Amino acid sequence: MSASDRTLLFLLVLLLPAALWLPGYVVMHYPEQVFLLRSTPWYTLGAALLLSQVYQQGRVGFITLLAMGCYGLIHTRLAGPMIGPQAELEFWLLGLCAPLLALLLLVLPERQPFHRLGLGHWLLLALLLGALIGISQSGDWAMSLHAWLAPRAFLFMDSSPAPLLLVLWQLMCACAAWLVYLNRGESGDVAALLLTVTLMLMTLGFARPLIAASLFAVLGLALFVSVLEHGHQIAFLDELTGIPGRRALNLALKRLGRRYTLAMTDIDHFKKFNDTYGHDVGDEVLKLVAARLSKVKGGGKVYRYGGEEFTILFAGKTPKQCRAALEAVRQDIEEYPFMVRSSKERPEDNQDGKRQRGSGGGKQVQITLSLGVAQRSRKYGDVESVIKAADTALYAAKKAGRNCIRQAPEK
Repeated sequence: MSASDRTLLFLLVLLLPAALWLPGYVVMHYPEQVFLLRSTPWYTLGAALLLSQVYQQGRVGFITLLAMGCYGLIHTRLAGPMIGPQAELEFWLLGLCAPLLALLLLVLPERQPFHRLGLGHWLLLALLLGALIGISQSGDWAMSLHAWLAPRAFLFMDSSPAPLLLVLWQLMCACAAWLVYLNRGESGDVAALLLTVTLMLMTLGFARPLIAASLFAVLGLALFVSVLEHGHQIAFLDELTGIPGRRALNLALKRLGRRYTLAMTDIDHFKKFNDTYGHDVGDEVLKLVAARLSKVKGGGKVYRYGGEEFTILFAGKTPKQCRAALEAVRQDIEEYPFMVRSSKERPEDNQDGKRQRGSGGGKQVQITLSLGVAQRSRKYGDVESVIKAADTALYAAKKAGRNCIRQAPEK
């Protein structure tokens, strides 16, 4: 399970206790804070909206706006007891249409909320909210629609207006958003899933006091954290390989103690490989090497330094303590079967590619690494000199025939 998956699971689990515990606790122990709780969603959702604009997460921004529209409708028109067909109809239409619109925002091209190209998305949101209010105010037609929906509504409790079909529809939309997230893994997919789960929990517990306020407040916090994590990935993770990049390495080097070992490594003959097989295959090699290097033992942490060069950092270790781990990862990459396939032979599905790797359907090539190792010492007293010494040792490994490890001299 990746870090983003663990964050998503944590945010989903966070919604449930908020729905069950927070509203009743505030009403019972802090009745004077009810107004503050009702206002909290505007602050958390507003913060998520602003952060999504900073990181140019258009889908998250519009899904946040959709959440704000849903809460605004609930807060102004459905906050009191659900009495009469008009209120029930608005509630049902909101629960049916909002998850569908969230899924539609995942399909439409991504647009920034505060950009002229996002005008169509604004119109779509306005159309939904306007249609909900307009239909509920349309007199005889609204009564006919309510009469058609009412016999099909299964009430979980007498005081709840939650129809079973509405919950099942929201569950299907949540499953669809989850599938999109598994396939694409973008923060906008997380936002749609969180909003749909929020609506489903609200539908199940609408009779509880302040349920909408607590759930949408937590939703805003969850969206804020999700966008913040996306910003962290942009800043510190290499986009191609998914491992920490140069900025993360610089930050890690500032936190090191007095003892550490650093290994600089790059892929042998990578430029020739790119010229022969193309940059697409070269990118696959980089991702493969990054994945294998990330399995290094001995407490090593791998970073992409740039191009085909990687850095392995061992905090609190000497080269002697790191040698076996570096030799193991060098040998692992040397022995790993990498098949170069033509575009017609290469499977579109990543899982199929993993299953076929090493068996037929292309030309098998060998990938090797050269590594240069240096540690902080009296001779190399600062980070820059350690990196330079490791680079010099890497050059020595190249001169020695490549696919080997060389250590910078201590004296």
